[in-house]
Amino acid sequence: MTGGSESSFLDVTDPRAVTLLMRERSRRVLLAFLGRENTVKAAADETGLDLRTLHRDVQALCAAGLLRVGRVQKRGGRGIRFYRAVSDAFFVNHLNTEASDFGEWRGPGAARLDHLFQRAAAREFARALRASGREWGIRLYVTPEAPGYRLDEGDRAAKRTDPLQEWSGPQAAVLVGTPLFELTDAAAREVQAEFIRLMRRARELSRAGTPEQRRPYLLRVGLAPLETDEARGLLRP
Repeated sequence: MTGGSESSFLDVTDPRAVTLLMRERSRRVLLAFLGRENTVKAAADETGLDLRTLHRDVQALCAAGLLRVGRVQKRGGRGIRFYRAVSDAFFVNHLNTEASDFGEWRGPGAARLDHLFQRAAAREFARALRASGREWGIRLYVTPEAPGYRLDEGDRAAKRTDPLQEWSGPQAAVLVGTPLFELTDAAAREVQAEFIRLMRRARELSRAGTPEQRRPYLLRVGLAPLETDEARGLLRP
């Protein structure tokens, strides 16, 4: 790691430190000592982590140069160590991480949020489906267009239509989709701008109504370019 003042970001380049900062639990532990002194016991109480587990994480953070002992206070005949992060702000260059770490790199609990979204979406869809009394399942059938068949989800009795053209499913307060499109770079930037406007609009709407009228919703959007071999064989929407 290279030096930096408390008002600036400390560049983290040591592989051990980078690895720890890629882990959500290690970050949770470090946050308990960020900008302040704290004891291991108090940090365990704050984070809800097991004391022995947190103590091991503290030792690992110290060995990686992210934590230090700020002072030792005598209490009941023994010395109580107060730890503090070596800086109030850290920076990890993504190029110093592994590509497989990107799920963690996106932010605290990114993998957990992905799992939570899928679980909540499935729960809401199942609720709406039961309320509608309709038959819904996987449909496989021949089409005149390449690749000559289509695999989708739908109502047994519903017409075979693209959900982007006409939705024939139950009315549920959930939206999930991973359609594949072929876009120019300019068109992709336009889609990105629309997503940003959508997220801003959702933030504005989150202030509407009373707290009793609102319920939490998780908005999940994304756009990523694929390599040709990655897209090959994927079914078109």
